[in-house]
Amino acid sequence: MKYLLTLLLIAISIHFTAQVYSVGHLSINFIDNSRSGGTSISNGVNIAGTGRVIGTEVYYPAIATGYNTLVADGKFPIVVIGHGFLMDYSAYNTIYYYLASKGYIVMLPITEGGTSPNHGYFGRDLNFLATMGINLNTWSTPSSLIKFNGKVLAKAAIGGHSMGGGASFFAAANNSTVSCLFNFAAAEITPSSITYAKSVTTPALLFSGEQDCVVDTTVQNAHYDSLASNNKFHVILKNTTHCDFSNGTNTNCNLGQTLSGCGNQISNSLAFSSYMNYLEPFLNSQLYGDCSEGQRFMDSINTSSSLRVGLKKSGDIVCNVIGIREYENTNLFSVFPNPATNQLTITHYLKSNAPISFELYDISGRLVLRSMENSNTSKMELNIEPIDKGSYILYVRQNELMNAYKIIKQ
Repeated sequence: MKYLLTLLLIAISIHFTAQVYSVGHLSINFIDNSRSGGTSISNGVNIAGTGRVIGTEVYYPAIATGYNTLVADGKFPIVVIGHGFLMDYSAYNTIYYYLASKGYIVMLPITEGGTSPNHGYFGRDLNFLATMGINLNTWSTPSSLIKFNGKVLAKAAIGGHSMGGGASFFAAANNSTVSCLFNFAAAEITPSSITYAKSVTTPALLFSGEQDCVVDTTVQNAHYDSLASNNKFHVILKNTTHCDFSNGTNTNCNLGQTLSGCGNQISNSLAFSSYMNYLEPFLNSQLYGDCSEGQRFMDSINTSSSLRVGLKKSGDIVCNVIGIREYENTNLFSVFPNPATNQLTITHYLKSNAPISFELYDISGRLVLRSMENSNTSKMELNIEPIDKGSYILYVRQNELMNAYKIIKQ
């Protein structure tokens, strides 16, 4: 199923996801008043209330790197990540630092970290945090949370690794606000994550490692087959082990992997780049509504790779403009006439001589026209005579800068 474009204002200026932010960090003890128990962070910001304490480490785009620094300008979606069995949140520092630096507010609960975790409780924690993350947009107390006011894009993804991956199915099945699901080497948990996957209808991206002897690829295949999502993908990465989906240094993960009879075969950095090649454009597409990133994701899926040994897919993800990252219009480009019949004229006011690319999508999210032009002239023309009459979205981009325009072909 292809996502319908939400036709935007005539010119929405957006910043492509190549921008890199400083990363801020804040520890927050959220309270779920409907439950009891939990785990707190000793120096964390305490939310008022009585109930289950969900200690959560939060990493976010900031104006400067450090603890409790101000949030960067913009609006940023939520990504919740659940840890594996006996694994600390810090085992995923390569993932959360990277995602935060690329414009995501990443939330990592520390609950259920002992030897007898309650998987259902953990799934509910992930579920709860997806909603609480979005609510940070309006919280006024404690005062340290005011920095998030007006900075949260009301879109959320839930993910996890191993036990956390299994719990992510439970969480996504019980939260209609979740826009997409992703996980790494998801374990079958109790209550059954394979059963809960039957209630997950959001787009889903699953990863497995070819050399994972802790959670075999057949487990993720069962999750994939059970998913009710129309758009779902299972990527099996070559020579990748269970611990390669963390930073590779967690003692408990490495010990469990060794006792199961396998060891690392590739560098952790190679494993990271392998799965991020899919995950980053997937999230950019689903949470920021970036059409070109949706196309990049599908290009990666549909192109053979020496780093991938298996793939299952259903549907495709091309475009979902709902929730697109908005910035003040900088008037970098002008597009006219609009409506148009045969030709569009584009003028620009850029100092860089880098090439300018054009991508035109129809309302079903299908790429109908792509062109690259030299920017050494301030006026360019785009032939649209061959395309059908109707409404389109035109993306005009140079390097990191991109504008989107609603175009009507008469």
